[in-house]
Amino acid sequence: MKNKSFRVRKLTLSSLLLLFILNPYTIYGPLGLAVLPVIFVCFFSKYSRPSVDLVLICFALILISMIGVFSSYIHGIGQFLHFKVAASLAMYVLISHALFFLFLKDGFRFNDFLHCALLISVLNSLVVILEVFFPVFRQAVETFLLPSGNVDWTEGFRYRGIASGGGASLSLLIPVSIVLCLHLYSEKYLGVFSLIAYVFILIFSVFFIGRTGLILLPLVIIFYVSFNLKRYLFKTAFSFFVISLFLFFYFDELKQVLINQYGASFYHYSLGFLLSGTDGIEGEGTVGIVIEFLSIMPKTFPEVLIGYGFYGGSEFEPWTDSGYSRMFLSVGYLFGAMFYFLFFLMFRGVFFYKPFLFTTIGALLLIAEAKEPLLFTGYSARLYVLVLVLGLLDKKRMKQDNIRTRRSAVEVPSAKVAS
Repeated sequence: MKNKSFRVRKLTLSSLLLLFILNPYTIYGPLGLAVLPVIFVCFFSKYSRPSVDLVLICFALILISMIGVFSSYIHGIGQFLHFKVAASLAMYVLISHALFFLFLKDGFRFNDFLHCALLISVLNSLVVILEVFFPVFRQAVETFLLPSGNVDWTEGFRYRGIASGGGASLSLLIPVSIVLCLHLYSEKYLGVFSLIAYVFILIFSVFFIGRTGLILLPLVIIFYVSFNLKRYLFKTAFSFFVISLFLFFYFDELKQVLINQYGASFYHYSLGFLLSGTDGIEGEGTVGIVIEFLSIMPKTFPEVLIGYGFYGGSEFEPWTDSGYSRMFLSVGYLFGAMFYFLFFLMFRGVFFYKPFLFTTIGALLLIAEAKEPLLFTGYSARLYVLVLVLGLLDKKRMKQDNIRTRRSAVEVPSAKVAS
């Protein structure tokens, strides 16, 4: 009965995380709003309240974003997007606290939370795969979702599943989810067959979601081998050898299957540009565009100090999608650097708790930030804040459990002596 109850609670948590992370924009409205009421848990229970330093840092981030709002009005832009990002980060922290304490009493541990988050990503990847093979299913799903961006999600070879949007933000969720897979496998929470199944579903779906996640996948392997060099050196080398051998003999056949099934345009969009080496990546154009976007920075006074107030979502020339450029264009170099520093300072106590997990996801988001503002916004940003907060709270819980265990060990002998 307990196991059945635990599975029901796990299903409930997974449903909440689906709304929180993917935030589907349906014809009935953004479903992510349904998670907001759990924030009130933080105010009614002293055990679920964020620490003072977390609250102060969130408040400091909001104050920095207000500089961007002020600067935007000075420069005639008039936007609140940076403020919205900072306020959203504070909400992510509160929601993560509330979810941890809501489910902690049911025996949930850190890896249980991570597994629920992983299942959400795998589920969305499964939806994408089903949409690829069954166009009717795609049409059915899209009838419940609102249009997003300038992409027609009912046709073409770009998919979003049940997420509010697709592109780089959703594709970045794939390597981040594979980090969760590898962490849970290292913790012996997942078996090898579950690992293979999850990774296969995630990687297969990324071809139909976006190229950012595909390009960042090798970084996950590099980090995993680096953090587990002694444990997995032979397995990793052997796996790499087998995969390389398979590609060497069967690459032409695989290429032809993709072209026959989905056309030459899809092959080049999803994989061809990458397998053509540096020439293919340069010819694809993304690298040049990212470099161009990164070059758009404040260069005049006082904009180097307070920025222009631009963080996207309004008219600005020259335009840039880069997260770093937008940060410094919004609040200037000093306050922009402070924003990044304070964000990581907020979670300083957890990075060495599970180093592969926290460091790898952080590195992925920092690299992706060069392309778009993905460190503080999007699916992976929400997942990362959730994982960081859960890590902090789990570390604190384990410390308290160890203290209670030591006290019990001391009290029991003392009671025997007294008797």
